Amino acid sequence: MSTMTLDIEPFDLEQTLDGGQAFRWHLLGDASYCGVVESRAVHIASEGRRVVVSFDADDSQDEMRERAEDYLQAVMDVSEVRRVLGSEPGFGESVSKSPLVRVMRQEPWECLAAFICSQNSNIPRIKQMVAAVARLGRRIGEEEWAYEFPEPRVVADAGEAYLRSVGLGYRAKHLSLTAQVVAGWGDGALARLRTASYSEAKDALMELQGVGPKVADCVLAYSLDKGEAFPVDVHVRRAAIRLYGLDEDIKNDMVGEWARDRFGKYAAWAQLYMFRDEINRRLTS
Repeated sequence: MSTMTLDIEPFDLEQTLDGGQAFRWHLLGDASYCGVVESRAVHIASEGRRVVVSFDADDSQDEMRERAEDYLQAVMDVSEVRRVLGSEPGFGESVSKSPLVRVMRQEPWECLAAFICSQNSNIPRIKQMVAAVARLGRRIGEEEWAYEFPEPRVVADAGEAYLRSVGLGYRAKHLSLTAQVVAGWGDGALARLRTASYSEAKDALMELQGVGPKVADCVLAYSLDKGEAFPVDVHVRRAAIRLYGLDEDIKNDMVGEWARDRFGKYAAWAQLYMFRDEINRRLTS
């Protein structure tokens, strides 16, 4: 293993890696995490302003640094995030004074597949489903979770029956059909949506099986550089109504439009905080 240190604005490692954006990170006893970044098994620990990343020594320091910094958006100047969101009701103080919950930049196909699995489920169950799909990929370490996420064609070839057999339920059909379509688009097609407008990219994603507005916005926010994306679920909707006095009958799509108007390109960051705020409030009530 090789180890390097990233100089990064302090951030909340737990809520960033394991708060609902990604589903392949595993908490260790020392509060660090192990998981997969693209094709590498990685260990991440936070030490104040220092983030220590350990990885297979086969990669050069420069190559892995680039991957890790991209994944964590480590070189982003977050002072504007703090300025824009720091006075918001409910979560603003956390943004302005505490280590940030960061919006990550994941590999788009893995992110899409994971959020197709996420429908009507909870984080532990989603992790199990994503891990089952990942085992179709190339093994990259000795740990049970250490697999490179399989390409769309591999998932398509495995088929709906296999995906059902490993616990995806009705989601198996959606993921199988979407994998077939994405495989037909060619290598890098999903990543190219990063250069499309928000509306164009969302329309393209919603043509896929199992991709509704919320799943599309998750993929747009967490892998396709669309900071204006604002995934709305029951928790975020409740938070918007409670914190901002929105009409209790407001539709989810209108919550998203409201958020884009209020938060602009930092809507995805606000969404992570509103989700956490609502979950924490219900756990302590």
